[in-house]
Amino acid sequence: MGRKKAFTVQSLILCLLFNGLMLGCLYWMARQAFLGLHDGMALVTGGGIEGVPDQVGVAFAGVGEFMDKNRALLTPVVFGLGGLMTLALWLCLLLAGRRLIGEESGAAEKGAGPSDDPLKREVKRLEKALQAARKAASKPSPAPAIQILSILQRQGRLVDFLEEDLGVYEDGQIGAAVRSIHQGCKEALAQNVGLEAVYGEEEGTEVTIKPGFDPQAVRLTGNVQGDPPFKGVLRHRGWRVVRMDLPLKSPDREIDWILAPAEVEIGE
Repeated sequence: MGRKKAFTVQSLILCLLFNGLMLGCLYWMARQAFLGLHDGMALVTGGGIEGVPDQVGVAFAGVGEFMDKNRALLTPVVFGLGGLMTLALWLCLLLAGRRLIGEESGAAEKGAGPSDDPLKREVKRLEKALQAARKAASKPSPAPAIQILSILQRQGRLVDFLEEDLGVYEDGQIGAAVRSIHQGCKEALAQNVGLEAVYGEEEGTEVTIKPGFDPQAVRLTGNVQGDPPFKGVLRHRGWRVVRMDLPLKSPDREIDWILAPAEVEIGE
């Protein structure tokens, strides 16, 4: 049984016992007073006391008659009003007690944090670890991309070529520069990345796309309608990575990754 429910039952029982005893005493006293007044008035109106004026006798007779008529109302009046007072008292105690119990329970729950329970501490720690793992998994590391760019820059000067303004050079000069960049980048990829064509056929040949093909490996263009199999012309063989061997390890950073260090020649 909860604390609030137990307090409700206990307070009701106490209020009934206390007010029941009080109402019993009050009823007995009222009845005795009622009987005493009735006997006194009967003595006056019955001629037991001499020298009482007639008007006083008539008045006492009227009061006695009124008491006789309303004598039966003594019990319901006393116990009815007493019951209402008991109910009001119980409701006041109930509201005050349940509020205090609620405040005490809230303070106890607030004070008893996860650190007070080893099991709760462990659950909290596992939840934090799981959240950290989800956050790390949702944000891929840029380190591999930085390493690839660094390798291509170091061996093929790819970043220098892409950042250069080619408008000031002749086509022949650009062609000569591209030859060395192509050779360096090709060697860098061969050393660190294994590539394989998605389709082994020559470009321009007709191929068949079977049901269940990988949409990430094959991109359909042109008039694509219905379901596979499809027949089409291979415009690009595609590439997939089958090996990745990156000797460098770039730390995860938010900004300022160094792809290639600046070179400064110091004079003698």
